[in-house]
Amino acid sequence: MIGAVLAAGLAGCDGAVMATEPDLGATSSCVDLPEGTYQFADGMFIPASGIPEDWDEQEEPETAPPSRQWSVSVEERLQQDGYDWLTVRARGSIAFVEGTSPDQDTKVAALDAARSAIEEERQASDTGIIVLDNIDVDEAPAPMGAPVASLPPAPSLAACDAAFSGVLDGRTLEFSANNEAIGDDSLPIADALTGVALICDRYRIEVGGHTDARGAESFNERLSQTRANTLRDYLVERGVRADALSAVGYGESQPIDTSQTTEAYARNRRVEFTLSNNESSRGD
Repeated sequence: MIGAVLAAGLAGCDGAVMATEPDLGATSSCVDLPEGTYQFADGMFIPASGIPEDWDEQEEPETAPPSRQWSVSVEERLQQDGYDWLTVRARGSIAFVEGTSPDQDTKVAALDAARSAIEEERQASDTGIIVLDNIDVDEAPAPMGAPVASLPPAPSLAACDAAFSGVLDGRTLEFSANNEAIGDDSLPIADALTGVALICDRYRIEVGGHTDARGAESFNERLSQTRANTLRDYLVERGVRADALSAVGYGESQPIDTSQTTEAYARNRRVEFTLSNNESSRGD
């Protein structure tokens, strides 16, 4: 807020004339002001001639956000390691490692190098960054992180549903022997699912667990519920809001293939995500 003031009406040092503005209670010191027109801004009188007309519209110069600062540092390190075709794009707590690799082996090595470099960046490690693979290889399937990277800032329910399906397409989430942890080989899948959930947690997200028909129905229901709980808890630990998630075990009740074959059993053992338009109170 800027106000124009005539200095002729101010003579605070001898107390003869006082400003008509109310005392704001701030401690002040006496100064002599030459006659003229002044602007009062941020507790100071400034000669009007010395202030540009758009002074109150000017903004402080922007600095690079912390995410961009650490990602630039990571990219510089990767370039030094010979991966000058890699970029790291930060989106909230997600880091997309992107580029086009000449072959699969080079991609694996580059992704490992990127993970190590990100883990050593304190700004990234302190915020629990999730590293997602978005590295293309010629004539290879789309990378795990591609469905997540394609999501817009405020995705529709349909876009979120497609992203969950895209991450799980052709992939199976495996669990430990006691079903209380996600298998090590499946952690990249779980992280990609976490990325979708973080971007889409404006919606209600149900994590559904399903089994094949082998074994007792009651056992399968408990098993599917345990696995759904495990995945939901993993998502929460990685930053997804707990009140956006629910976990339901459906057991063998919703098969997608009723054939009694090994392939059918494998398809029926799955996790699925169901979204609803019951939006939470969280803003964008």
